[in-house]
Amino acid sequence: MKKPVFQIRWWGQRIFTAFFCLTVQVGFAQIFIDVTGSWSYSVPVSDITEAGNNFSGTYTSGASQVLIDVDKPRHSAAIFNWRVDVKKTDIDWNSALSLYARRTGDGVPADSNGSSSVSGGTSYLLITNSNQQFFTGIRGRLDIPIQYQMQNVSVLIPAKTYSTTIIYTVTEL
Repeated sequence: MKKPVFQIRWWGQRIFTAFFCLTVQVGFAQIFIDVTGSWSYSVPVSDITEAGNNFSGTYTSGASQVLIDVDKPRHSAAIFNWRVDVKKTDIDWNSALSLYARRTGDGVPADSNGSSSVSGGTSYLLITNSNQQFFTGIRGRLDIPIQYQMQNVSVLIPAKTYSTTIIYTVTEL
């Protein structure tokens, strides 16, 4: 009686080990995105030139305000295509404000095992509360620079702090 119990336990451990290895191997092949940076802006009082008059309502961040990395663990040498989508989730936001983003550069290849590229996203894209395609690429890229622009800032919008979260999602194609 003890022998079958031992065989079942041994076989169960072997199945678990095989499953674990399979899970780890699949995990290493998954694509990831890493976003570094943020933007906070306060409208200077000097922009409001005269009481009752509106002012320039467009403000732009630095050209590399946010940096995005898209890659696979261990900088995979395999060829893989990907797409980055963008959307915002409002925390406390006035719907009259418009937030845009654009890619201002290509970043750098994640490894030297072949060519990689990134395309699209160089024109300002209005960020909405729904996912929309921002840019695409082949193989891993690091430090892809992103710039933001806020439009429609006005004295007609109540003075307070407005905030939203920008969400980038990568999908392997």
